[in-house]
Amino acid sequence: MKSRSLQSRLLVAIVLSCVFSSDTFSQQVTWNNQVFRVDTLAENLSYPWEITYGPDDSIWVTEARSYKVRKIHPRNKGNRVIANLINDKNFTQTSGQIWPQGGMMGLAIHPNFNGGDRYVYVAYVYRRNGTCNNGTGSPCNFNTKIVRFLYPDTGSRRYTLCYGDTLISSLTGSNDHNSGRMTIGPDNLLYYSIGDMGAGQFNNASRTNNAQVLTSNEGKILRFNLKPDASQTGEARWIPDTNPYPGSGPVTSKTPVYSFGHRNPQGLVWGTVNAVSRLYSSEHGDKSDDEVNIINSTANYGWPKVAGLGDNNYNSFDGFANNNILAGQTIGREDTFCTNQGTTAPMFSLFNATAASINGLGGDIFTWPTIAPSSIDFYKDGYSNAIPGWRNSILVPSLKHGLFRLKLKMTNGAQVDSNSTASITDTIPYFHGNRIRDIAINPHGDTLYIAIDSSGNTSGPTGGFGSGSATSTVNAGRILRIVYLTTLAIRDYIPERPVNNRTYVKVYPNPASKTLYVQSKRGMHKPLRVEFWDMSGKLSMNLTTTRDNFAIGLEGLSRGVYIFKMYNGFGVLMTTEKIIIQ
Repeated sequence: MKSRSLQSRLLVAIVLSCVFSSDTFSQQVTWNNQVFRVDTLAENLSYPWEITYGPDDSIWVTEARSYKVRKIHPRNKGNRVIANLINDKNFTQTSGQIWPQGGMMGLAIHPNFNGGDRYVYVAYVYRRNGTCNNGTGSPCNFNTKIVRFLYPDTGSRRYTLCYGDTLISSLTGSNDHNSGRMTIGPDNLLYYSIGDMGAGQFNNASRTNNAQVLTSNEGKILRFNLKPDASQTGEARWIPDTNPYPGSGPVTSKTPVYSFGHRNPQGLVWGTVNAVSRLYSSEHGDKSDDEVNIINSTANYGWPKVAGLGDNNYNSFDGFANNNILAGQTIGREDTFCTNQGTTAPMFSLFNATAASINGLGGDIFTWPTIAPSSIDFYKDGYSNAIPGWRNSILVPSLKHGLFRLKLKMTNGAQVDSNSTASITDTIPYFHGNRIRDIAINPHGDTLYIAIDSSGNTSGPTGGFGSGSATSTVNAGRILRIVYLTTLAIRDYIPERPVNNRTYVKVYPNPASKTLYVQSKRGMHKPLRVEFWDMSGKLSMNLTTTRDNFAIGLEGLSRGVYIFKMYNGFGVLMTTEKIIIQ
């Protein structure tokens, strides 16, 4: 999605404490005038992927690489493995071979778990078909299955996951864009996200992109029964008779497809605002336009013919050379495709980029105007100890920038409320510096649990080849516990002492009036070049510096919203921020 209006604002957090360090002792950190205590609940996990607060007052975690399901006590930190499925797959991580994106992925717990339906649903890649080697002509073909496990509380297998029923075992898999998130709706049906397999890019360049093909499960949101339909046989037992496709014919011909036109939707959650329940999803964009979508039956979300809104920032007619291809396909006009196909626009994007800026993006994915949304959760209205201002918010974990909170409008939860804070903003960031894979919320609302990825590698350009751990990340392989403490009174901003060896670029305060401070990563190649662009695309200010930490006088800029860009001495874009000057 593109940003919805010129009034959309990005609030950059004021951090009054250091980024979480690698020790296991608790720390206090302050984001957006709210104070939190952070400590480590578990560590040394193998790529923690799903984290869910269960109805049994435990944290349930899947580990993508070790194929373990683990339960962790949310207070005393006790944990144990309740399932190890490492042998329920036919591949290993060997030299030159490729690991699927994820591996052990989504988990969902039956809503009547404490009432006797002690079922746990888990999705994982289990089969590699052929060899998968590095190379643009070497697509990686896997299969994923969804299994319903039993978690008995009596007998010899009590409190372990017992292998049960396979809902589906024919889902295609890849080393890229498997998605793999699942959630259970108020209709007591299981919703599962599956990406486009990375078709059209990197080593999957020769793979057909099926996100628009209704007879394929790729690039879709799928829907399944929680219990088998006794009137059906095989995998058809798990497909609801009310699923939309195909539109005619016997119910035995129904497919799992619920919505289509998705790239890599790794977030899926139900939320209720003002008595209206909606299915929210977060989805990775290409070089821009990560999306937050409201998922509806039969809706087409446009990929790979549209990235975000159909505003033609990807097209073939503007003369730019690098904004006319999506998933290996030439894009003519986004708006024409949207009109002809009746696509559904995303609710929100992180972040919009003009055709010119997309054309100028380099190969460093960490400088693209995206956040890499790895999951999504809903902070509901009914928490007894809710964090002030957080009720009815969407929480979007990021593999690049920590966590973003989107406050929803109370009318129906279909729009973001940019007037929910003292500063006009629609994106409220927290806990930058962490590569967050997933988030869970305790039943009272005052404690968050975040799963940190074990490395900073991506599953696209790096593809997981080799060890898959070449890029380090802060708090790798940990579950962090974040407890809300208090909200501070808003006060005038006092510049803080620069942090040595900073791992990310910090630009503050935002909004700003007279001075903007920049703290860059130590050792960036100099000179650094800074640009301010107004919302019409005009360059309003530029400067160069040889310092890591510096201040910028804003007297020459009018009040308004600007895009702040900083390049290193090689001309590589290091950060893009939306800055409010008031």
